[in-house]
Amino acid sequence: MYDILYRGARERVLAIAETLANDQLRRQVAATPKWTVHELIAHMVGVAFDVTTGRLDGAISDEWTERHVGERRTRDIPDLLAEWRSLAPAADAQLARTKRTPNMAFDLICHEADLRETLGLPRVDRSGWEPLLDTMAKTLGNQIDQTGTLEIRDETGLTWDFGDGEPRTHLRLDGYEIVRAVFSRRSQQQIADWDWDPAPIGKLANVGVFGSREDDQPVPTP
Repeated sequence: MYDILYRGARERVLAIAETLANDQLRRQVAATPKWTVHELIAHMVGVAFDVTTGRLDGAISDEWTERHVGERRTRDIPDLLAEWRSLAPAADAQLARTKRTPNMAFDLICHEADLRETLGLPRVDRSGWEPLLDTMAKTLGNQIDQTGTLEIRDETGLTWDFGDGEPRTHLRLDGYEIVRAVFSRRSQQQIADWDWDPAPIGKLANVGVFGSREDDQPVPTP
């Protein structure tokens, strides 16, 4: 399943990247403001290279991700896309046989949305991120520091319950926003403005697994 998810995201990003003008490639990425769009694509390619070649020293660290960018910063987009395509068979095969959470697929789903939000493109349809939703919703519920019972309900009626007793808190939230928030792609104010009933009591600072953020992020239309 995750190889299919990753392959779909890769093909969508490749198609977008091939159309980008120089000013778009130089645009600062809203979710990762240290990177331009060009550098974000370099990171995506670098992850595929490192995972498929087993170069995982320092994986997930800032140093690891910056290495992806540093090694590819001066290369043009056609060259980067050619490298990514050359890595595709090995990447897909690895994801097809893995029996644990495939961080490469999760990483690409996150960054595809970063790219789309930065460029003002529509978000990918539900099939592009729904396989992550149950894991992310459970993470969200466990991250929220809330007493009593918390019910999270998405736009399709899927629900997740956490805790027990009173008070009862209901959160109605689009599934896409669940995924983005857990990836630390929504600000503290954006999280506070969700459809809570009643308003939450306590801290929401730890909702995102990569820490909290203060800068509002662009929210695409469905």
